[in-house]
Amino acid sequence: MTPEELLKLRLLAGGVRVEAAAAAVWRERFGGPLTLAEYATTSGVTLTLPGSLYVNAPLVSDGDAPVLRVEADAFFLGADGTELPIDVVPVPAFHGRTYDDAGVVRPLTDLGVTHTDRCRVSPIAGCAWRCEFCDLPFEMRYRRKDSARLVELIRTAAIDPLVPAQHVLVSGGTPGRKHEPWIDDAYEHITRESPLPVDVMMPPRRDERYPEWLRSIGVASVSINLEVSDPERARKITPQKSRLIGRDAFLDYIERAVESFGVGNVQSLMVVGSAIEPLDSTLAGVLDLVERGCVPVLSMFRPHAATPLADAPPATLKELMAAYEATLAICEEVGNGVLPGPRCIPCQHNCVALPLDDAFYIRRDNDLAS
Repeated sequence: MTPEELLKLRLLAGGVRVEAAAAAVWRERFGGPLTLAEYATTSGVTLTLPGSLYVNAPLVSDGDAPVLRVEADAFFLGADGTELPIDVVPVPAFHGRTYDDAGVVRPLTDLGVTHTDRCRVSPIAGCAWRCEFCDLPFEMRYRRKDSARLVELIRTAAIDPLVPAQHVLVSGGTPGRKHEPWIDDAYEHITRESPLPVDVMMPPRRDERYPEWLRSIGVASVSINLEVSDPERARKITPQKSRLIGRDAFLDYIERAVESFGVGNVQSLMVVGSAIEPLDSTLAGVLDLVERGCVPVLSMFRPHAATPLADAPPATLKELMAAYEATLAICEEVGNGVLPGPRCIPCQHNCVALPLDDAFYIRRDNDLAS
């Protein structure tokens, strides 16, 4: 790895300290907070290192973490006696606005948020499932949202003056089975009305032809997250997913999705960290995904205070490096063109991924590092 690539992983694992002067310049320049801290893996500040290396670095106050500094209104990252000029990605302007929801004033971030160039909208608040590393079921009441409002949010995000979104991810909580027809209508409405390409993150359905339907309505790609490979650990950490679907059915469904969307247009997230499962188990899941033409996405485990895993240790730099290097080796050995994802370079900000291959990774017109 280059020094900059190693620094990205170090920031993912160990975070960044922000000098008071740098925080003041950030707030004055962009008119908002440094971070929304709205989810464990996006709880920090987003920085862009040389080489289009995006990273969401959690905020820390002590230790030997790199330091974000400012000089002559330019941002620098101080690490190991060197000063590296960098860019920062602010919280978009719309994140400070509100809307009226039947007499209840809610922030627009209730509908969606933008990280780098991706607007993520959530048709459901909360979740019907209770995965132990995710805060959604523990902090939010289960509630469905109006898909027309979600489209309005997308249109707002697309013209944001600070960070205009370039694509959309429909994700958030998993619906209960009785609400599956409702969310199908939401997927179709959002995909039809959105001015931006739409990707969908969702668990498998009982109907293995469902990916064909998603493709037919214009969905660009899908994320179907295995997350935990070891069946015993999955029963503990992702109990509903394990009980209602199971590992084999999950992989079969991913294979069907690849048949519908093509190699490279289906991805699956794996959570890296010994608190979740041993690395060998994670890599067994990576191999199963890659062999099916599915893009493996390595997401480091960061504990969230509202979850049962609040006191578990986060993934270490050593674990991230080992997981990435082994995943890259698996991809090269299988040889079907798949590499560690996400393919979208700005969306790599909270994942263990590096933009190594211009033919595989996607740069959009407003690449924030260009």
